[in-house]
Amino acid sequence: MPFAICRIQKIKDWGSLNGNESHTARIKDIPNADPRVDNIRLIGTPDDPSLATLVKQKIAEQKIRSNAVLAVELLLSASPEYFRPDDPDKAGYYLPQRLEDFQQATRCWLNQTFGDRVVRAELHLDEITPHIHAYVVPLDERGKLNCRSLFGGSRQKLSELQDNYAAAMASIGLERGIKGSRAKHTKINKYYAAVNQSFETLNLSSFFPQPQAGESSESYRQRTIELLRPQLEMINHQLADRTRLLTEKEQLKQTAINSEKLRQQLEHELQSRLHQTKQLQDLPPTQVAYELGLNHCQQLNFDALDLVMHTNQYTFDQASAWLYERFGTEGMLQAVIHHAKTQALNIAQSICFQPFVPPQQNAARWPEVEQYLTHKHCLPQKLVQALYKHRLVYADSFGNGVFTARNLALEVTGAYLHPINANENVFNLYPTSRRSHGWFHISMGGTRDSPTKTAIVISSPIEALSLATLNVPHKHRTLYLTIDSEYAKIPVEFLQNVPTVVIAMPTTAARSVKKVLPQAIHLKPNTTWNEQLKNQNFYHQKPVEEMKR
Repeated sequence: MPFAICRIQKIKDWGSLNGNESHTARIKDIPNADPRVDNIRLIGTPDDPSLATLVKQKIAEQKIRSNAVLAVELLLSASPEYFRPDDPDKAGYYLPQRLEDFQQATRCWLNQTFGDRVVRAELHLDEITPHIHAYVVPLDERGKLNCRSLFGGSRQKLSELQDNYAAAMASIGLERGIKGSRAKHTKINKYYAAVNQSFETLNLSSFFPQPQAGESSESYRQRTIELLRPQLEMINHQLADRTRLLTEKEQLKQTAINSEKLRQQLEHELQSRLHQTKQLQDLPPTQVAYELGLNHCQQLNFDALDLVMHTNQYTFDQASAWLYERFGTEGMLQAVIHHAKTQALNIAQSICFQPFVPPQQNAARWPEVEQYLTHKHCLPQKLVQALYKHRLVYADSFGNGVFTARNLALEVTGAYLHPINANENVFNLYPTSRRSHGWFHISMGGTRDSPTKTAIVISSPIEALSLATLNVPHKHRTLYLTIDSEYAKIPVEFLQNVPTVVIAMPTTAARSVKKVLPQAIHLKPNTTWNEQLKNQNFYHQKPVEEMKR
């Protein structure tokens, strides 16, 4: 059963009181505290004056003896296994309900035991185990500072205080430590020192009890274990916390290194872009006009290079040489690059490319292509006929199989020609196709409006149709998308929103896809998917949508 922990610290001067407040109120940085976690003020408000002021207000105008105790700090906590029974070693973690029960029971005990003598109580959650710091002004019944009347000066009185606190905590499952132990009462400062000191310098022998007369070795062993358990627990948790802090420190160090590398990289890119931007800007025509002996009105609307060619009746080469002689390499390049960019833009805007026009369909040659797909590749005739009906596959006048490429909005962007008498893997891009704007793809299962739940990236149209056949029946909407090269554009934004993405390609081809879709599952075929279809080898791994996600 976990223990209730009650420790006290007498504070006799204002400097110590201010130091205690700096710690408990986190006015200064605390090395073993997590700055990301907020503590809770159980008694008092964030707007209260300083702790010293609260104590002075409580003492009022009475005369204070030189050896008087101004305040008593209580540290109230419980064994780690109370807050985290499933994982006592997990520093900084606690069960919310147990924390709530602990703070409610402790606050009730403070009010019943000390009443308005308690001027502040802080619940600390930013260290290893939750605990409360409470400050009591030791006033007797007459309102005078009298620590002895409240806390006594003997071990007996302090033992009674621990009895009292443990009794109040019994309702939430806590019990008192071993009563009657010869171990001396540990004050708060010594308690923290024991927790925070290095394991290598800790003198454990000071915590061992002395054997009692006639006590058996087994009884002494059990008593020693019970006595040392709180100290050893705190040491173990402190070591765990130190390990965590060291790990975080190393991570922060690495983050700083990476941030500096990123800063240098961005700075380099910025300088490079500034240089590129400067190069794209024209050499100021006013400077060129000055060298040519012209006034501003004579510049007309020429750029720097044209201005030299027009004024001096120079060729392009002569004008470039003249700019080099007057303005050096950088000035000459600025003028030439800007001139070339302007000319290229004008040419590009003057030429209008026609939209993609797919190859002419030849219905007379379709039976050859249909027989090739159904007999040689064993694709189902109904599937082939459906593709033909939607003009996703048809025949041209040369008897090639034409596989239509579309974007995801189903607009035709190009086509691939597949010679039926050539190598099975040959798919030639049809001229004027916009290769990076679309893909050969089909969707199986569900309805047209059903969301795509599985996307399968595959290397060729034949492979896509073969695997689609092997995966019949499709329980939900499945997209088969052909990526024909490692340089191909992949619709990453769309695929990132698909629950399951499968790369059904050999390892070498799959690597480039995996780089941009790291969440994807790699399904490596033993042979080609078409060979598996032809052999009716259904040992290939079940339908893809049934794979473990």
